Amino acid sequence: MTETKMPTRITGEWIWKNSLLNRPDSFLLMRKEFVCTTVNLDTLLWISANCAYQLFINGRFVGFGPRAHQNCGVSYVDMHEVTYYLESGINVIAVLVYYNADQGGHNRHSPGLWCQMEAQGKLLLCSDQTWVVREGNCYCAPRARLSKDQGLSQFFNADDCPLNWTTPVFLTDGQWKHPDYSTIVGDDFGSKLEPHPLAPPGIAVENPVPAPFARGKLVQPPNWTQVTFEDADGNGMETYAANTFLFSEIDESLPARVYSDDPMKLFCNNRLVLNTSEAMGVEVKLPLKAGWNRLLLVQNPGRHAMGMVMMIPSDDGREFWFSRAPEKQASEGWNTVGPLKLSLEEATPSLKFGRLVQDNYVPELEYLTDPDAYLSQSRFEAETLPADEEEAKLAWSRPLQTGDFALYRLDMVRYGFVRVTLEAAAGDLVDITIGCRRTENGFISAGKEVRGTGTIRCRNARNVYLTFIPTDCFYIMISVRHTSGSVKVLGISFEELVRNERQETTFRCSDELLNQFWEIGRQTLRRSAAFVPLAESRADNDCYMLDAYIDAVNMSVTFGDYEYASARLRQFLDAQLENGDIPALTFGSRHASQVHQLFFLPVWIYYNYRFTANITRLRETIPSLDLTLEYFEAMIDENTGLLVDTETRFSFDSRISSGEFRAGEIPTYINALFCRFLLSAAEIYRTVEEEEKAAHCYDLAGKVAEELRNRNFDPACSLFCRWSLESERMPDHNLFANFCAMFGGVLPLSSFEYFFYSFFNYDPPFDRSDESRHPYFHFLFMEMMFALGQKEWPFRYFRDYWSKRMCPEANAWRVDFEHDDPAPTKFSEGSCVSPNIFLVREILGIRIAEAGHSVIYFNPAFHQVDWAESVFPMARGRLKVKWAVQEDGSLDVTLDSSFPVKILPEMSHKQLANTVFRLGEKVTLLNPTPEYDIDDGDGDGEN
Repeated sequence: MTETKMPTRITGEWIWKNSLLNRPDSFLLMRKEFVCTTVNLDTLLWISANCAYQLFINGRFVGFGPRAHQNCGVSYVDMHEVTYYLESGINVIAVLVYYNADQGGHNRHSPGLWCQMEAQGKLLLCSDQTWVVREGNCYCAPRARLSKDQGLSQFFNADDCPLNWTTPVFLTDGQWKHPDYSTIVGDDFGSKLEPHPLAPPGIAVENPVPAPFARGKLVQPPNWTQVTFEDADGNGMETYAANTFLFSEIDESLPARVYSDDPMKLFCNNRLVLNTSEAMGVEVKLPLKAGWNRLLLVQNPGRHAMGMVMMIPSDDGREFWFSRAPEKQASEGWNTVGPLKLSLEEATPSLKFGRLVQDNYVPELEYLTDPDAYLSQSRFEAETLPADEEEAKLAWSRPLQTGDFALYRLDMVRYGFVRVTLEAAAGDLVDITIGCRRTENGFISAGKEVRGTGTIRCRNARNVYLTFIPTDCFYIMISVRHTSGSVKVLGISFEELVRNERQETTFRCSDELLNQFWEIGRQTLRRSAAFVPLAESRADNDCYMLDAYIDAVNMSVTFGDYEYASARLRQFLDAQLENGDIPALTFGSRHASQVHQLFFLPVWIYYNYRFTANITRLRETIPSLDLTLEYFEAMIDENTGLLVDTETRFSFDSRISSGEFRAGEIPTYINALFCRFLLSAAEIYRTVEEEEKAAHCYDLAGKVAEELRNRNFDPACSLFCRWSLESERMPDHNLFANFCAMFGGVLPLSSFEYFFYSFFNYDPPFDRSDESRHPYFHFLFMEMMFALGQKEWPFRYFRDYWSKRMCPEANAWRVDFEHDDPAPTKFSEGSCVSPNIFLVREILGIRIAEAGHSVIYFNPAFHQVDWAESVFPMARGRLKVKWAVQEDGSLDVTLDSSFPVKILPEMSHKQLANTVFRLGEKVTLLNPTPEYDIDDGDGDGEN
């Protein structure tokens, strides 16, 4: 793909609407007509927005962005090649821009849009006050967040949205105005612009059509009530309250589920039932007494907040009436008051409404703020469709009534946007749920504690619903909440967001399970490469070093995308703080430490160099590596010579270890990984001929290893304890501490066998510890095992692990062994870890011997599979590899290359003598070194 470049001369302005300047959760529709006398090749559009945009040209969906910048004062610029979308004559660029803030109203970005279009260096348009804009109130309403810390779920009032506003045929009316707030780029308003090191993902040219899967009716909906504070328009710091009354025939403890995005207290009579910052279906017991019971809610709601939704199971057939007063003649609903002088912290059930100005709130299904909660607590009963294909098509063509649903499914989990076209009447309400797993009650799950439901309030006739934010999708459910007649599904499509790769590795072997691993890994990488983090403090946006490193090396071997790998690394180096620390990449006001993952920085730097042999880029990383080394050295405890209190000083998310540490304890895994950091840094310093720094790293690694062995190694069992033996706690000789000790070179190789049999079995079940199930551990453990020359046991273990992680139906990895949900696309908790690099390196047998692939080790896994073949893009060209075990046991190998390459077999002379090599003109076969002549087996011994 083309690397992003900026215009020679930046022009245009950041533009916005004054009335929305300090209004989080606001949309702005923006458009501009322009003329192209001729459509030139290489027409480029640069665009940035705070916080996110959808871009259309002549009504066609072009892209979404920008990917958020880790520096809140800077915005990345996306560069789109738009020649394909332009026409000779009048054209229209239309942009839907969304601005939001974190809970509490924090956002250091100012809202706005900047763009500039050029054709072969000639300016075609730029953002300025000649554009026309319209407030996007059609997207705003009280609604639930997607999940904790995430943005709000989607709502679209089609009747309030101008029809065809993204197309040239649209004519603006009096509601469209020129932007009345603007400034030149780089001023206080808006952001400084910086090109993203990678071109933005785009909408795929060919997209799959979701297939009909099931249809039927929603049955057994729950009892429910809700209350929202419609006057709340601030940042969630003001206090509001609401009460209602519930009648019970008997004393009972009534189960209920509570949903809320904002800090709240819930009282039943005089008892505090719930005190929480947010609630995603929290189970509570309402202590009801015979007669009338008062429910009191006190909350700090933000703008367009969902308020509180309560679901009560309807299994016993009872219905519940929530009354505004403790009498049977009272009207249904809640009494609301606020804002109050009272703070949430000081709220007690003694709060009385008598002397306060009260409003009434009546919950109606039409205005339900959390339809996902309602649907998830209902049951979906599928109808039996005719077996005949034509009759089934006829059944699917029937319109949907109130309470009906239709379910569609893609061919696999994909990342992008759902587009649904409906024919309906004005005011009809349709909920559209997107997710990756079907639950037991027939609903669609978007993940644990994640809402996947958006809503469209229809206009009369044709309606188009397009999701605004890209998401993982396998299932799409359309459920009709209310219709005055019927709703007809005219069309449903999925617009996939992809990074267009120029090349791709092909891999096949005789083991179909391994081929499935490759394909699932490939699809996982396609999604991760297209992932767009948003400018919000969302934990699912955070990017951690270990996740990015594993993703980068897999992208290199799967797509030959070495530029992607380098760009990912540069983002972390650019985020380095003045003291040498590099936190996880976060895109809002939050900070996430990743000291525990920062030890892998030199490992990643050296990997990049090994792939490309770009010594200039390697030298450019040295200042960052120097500063990181100084950062760790400054943390070393003077008394012990080790890293102490690291776990207690920093709050780690996306953890790589399990268990907690106490103040003063010396974590084995942290210090062992520090040794790995020092050894890898020494390799880099030697490569750039800074021998003094290399010697210093080797010397320090030796001292740390010795101190760690003296303090944390338990000779009684020949294993490391998680913490120092001087700790007051009982020793804990866990797997991860001992793995890190071996991975970091602290535990000698002579201890390998004892380490192995302490934590693993030679035959299934292989694992003795649940720690080995984590994707981080598995990837690093495989790295170590294969590096130690082990092959037979690691291959069986590798095959067993990834087969248990497979979701073959969705062509994705399961989030873990216990849950069927596909792993979400994100760069934390090992969610996108895939095994592709091991398939190329350990099965196909191709491994770098000298940087830049000038010399390649060849060690085919002919004891594990019968044949393997691949066309592998490398930094300087393509390598074709094909080998197969013949009936007589000999090996037939074909090696061809588009660039000069030397192949060094890691095979014994006996194996070589039984191998036929067919070499291309640019391939040179080297003689193996004597060390490979000692073993003609699989290199494993017993293991």
